[in-house]
Amino acid sequence: MSEIWESSATKIADEVRAGKLSAQEVLAVHLDRIDRLDSELNSISYLDVDAARQQAADIDAQVAAGSDPGVLAGVPVGVKELVSVAGWPDTEASLVYKDRVAKVTDSEVTRLRSAGAVIAGLTTAAEFGTVSFTNTPLNGITRNPWNLTRTPGGSSGGSAAAVAAGLFPICTGGDGGGSIRIPAAYSGLFGMKSTFGRVGRDPGPFPGSLVPVRGPMARTVRDAARYIDVVAGPTTCDPTSLPALAENYEHEVVSGAAADRLSGARVAFVSSFGFAASEPGPAAQAEEMAAVLIDALKLERVDLEINFPRVGSSWGILSTLNDMAWHSQDVKDHLDELSTVARMQYESFINLRPEIIAKSIRQRQGVLDAVSEVFSKVDILITPTTPKPALLAEGELMGELNGNQATLFDLSAPFTALFNQTGQPAASIPAGLVDGLPVGVQVVARRHEDLACFAAGAVLEELRPWPQLAPFAYS
Repeated sequence: MSEIWESSATKIADEVRAGKLSAQEVLAVHLDRIDRLDSELNSISYLDVDAARQQAADIDAQVAAGSDPGVLAGVPVGVKELVSVAGWPDTEASLVYKDRVAKVTDSEVTRLRSAGAVIAGLTTAAEFGTVSFTNTPLNGITRNPWNLTRTPGGSSGGSAAAVAAGLFPICTGGDGGGSIRIPAAYSGLFGMKSTFGRVGRDPGPFPGSLVPVRGPMARTVRDAARYIDVVAGPTTCDPTSLPALAENYEHEVVSGAAADRLSGARVAFVSSFGFAASEPGPAAQAEEMAAVLIDALKLERVDLEINFPRVGSSWGILSTLNDMAWHSQDVKDHLDELSTVARMQYESFINLRPEIIAKSIRQRQGVLDAVSEVFSKVDILITPTTPKPALLAEGELMGELNGNQATLFDLSAPFTALFNQTGQPAASIPAGLVDGLPVGVQVVARRHEDLACFAAGAVLEELRPWPQLAPFAYS
């Protein structure tokens, strides 16, 4: 029999709902693991143990009284520290906000609690969510449980590390350029970026860049599907939020109905977008998984050579405008407290000229047009998630890629950020190991066709099962 901490979120919830497991026991096991193991990972920045214990006790009381606490009953959840929980630190992972306390609770967290999840604490993130590693002046370095010298990614790095190490069964994440998918690839997890607007945001600042998406860091496809079933839906302050789901993702995935719909779909695999390309190891692993998927679902393979416009500048500038709209007045007198990247972002913001902003808007339209052309020829696009395995834990702003010097964007995000600009659903699915480190395969579908990504993940999970936990989890 497996230990409680090895169990999936769905298994824990189903057993708590059935009275086979106590929510208080589940929480105690995970709190003990956090106490013993997180000093090496540094994946958790805040715990509210008393509140979590009270939530768990309330859930057990509901079960004892014959009530159903919800589909995530008793599942301990860590919340990425860029998301607000009333009464908890509201730091944006920055020293600038080290003493700020949240006044409101994000709708995502409210929906998780309503489904019976035990909201236990905050996981570390990149400052303002800006980079694909997790190392901040506020929290220090967060490490990858597959190899402590490597990063679990960012900006949802703490969530990824905690889930891969068995400290939490599932955690919240967010993806504005790959911040769910990159940590998933680096940490051996399933990471789902839903269609933009699928998970409505509120209260709090509206994402004017139109790229960030909320979602889970999960070990299994079913866990991620149940999570989205819980948190998806419109909110009053988010004009881009989509209507409630017409289907139950978990049921469609588990029943096989989602996979059945993909039979005969057109699919292309590429390991280069023209402006950046994967290293051979991750590309080979991803292409092998693509072949397994094509064969299993009887997909039609389409050969394409893709040369997308370089997305980095328009994505970066428009994202910087969005971030600094909320932070520039607060950080301008605290530049020495910022990470190098956050300081560069601020300096970029104050030096922006109108013509650069206008050019970025035009470049974004060029990206939309180019991707639309590709998806007129295919239904699904498959790529490596990242060009190489996890970077150093401290973070790298420049590094080597295919024998050449490359920026952090080209090292980690060229395959992911583009689909934040288009708003399409995309999943990172574990694809194997390269030099002992996990790598991922990315499956991208058209807007609103999130089930295609879940179906691909479920098929590969069955045919090429991946380790549910990193080796460090057993240390």
